[in-house]
Amino acid sequence: MRGPQNAGPISASLTMDDRIRATGVHHRALCPPFLMENLLGQAGSIRDRGEFHLTMTEDRVLRTCATRDIAATAARLLLDGSWTGQEDVPLVGPDALTTEGMARVVSEVLGRPVRVRLTGVAQYRAALLERGASEAWAQGLADMVRALEDQGFYGAEAPPTPGTAPTGFRTWCEQELRPAVLA
Repeated sequence: MRGPQNAGPISASLTMDDRIRATGVHHRALCPPFLMENLLGQAGSIRDRGEFHLTMTEDRVLRTCATRDIAATAARLLLDGSWTGQEDVPLVGPDALTTEGMARVVSEVLGRPVRVRLTGVAQYRAALLERGASEAWAQGLADMVRALEDQGFYGAEAPPTPGTAPTGFRTWCEQELRPAVLA
């Protein structure tokens, strides 16, 4: 299997890709890292407390992708009837920001201080359970976060892919996050 092992939903997705490929059909797997839209669920916290939460090491680069880039790439690939084969299609945005770098961009876009609060995997799992997640789902997401941190999946070493993920984090914050925070 490609990618991180014991990584919750990511492992399941990669296993399914492997099973599809084993049939011999033409197959492309879109491979985005952290979705920028994950921050939209924290718009209230950003607005009311000036903070958002991430589960990772402070100085680690978090590669990102906007879902609109995933949609545009998927549409383009689906309309390309000439392609054959099997391949992964990375969707890595242009930025190589640490969590503090992300907070700095959000602060600049909003015109006020916003900080990132880093939490551990155990805290993340507990928060999921507190919000009503099932034990299995909370454990799967905790495993995913741990694998992403421990195994370096989509870290600083992932090169940007401007042909498939051109949206920068600042642009996304201006167009998507700011309106959500100000709503």
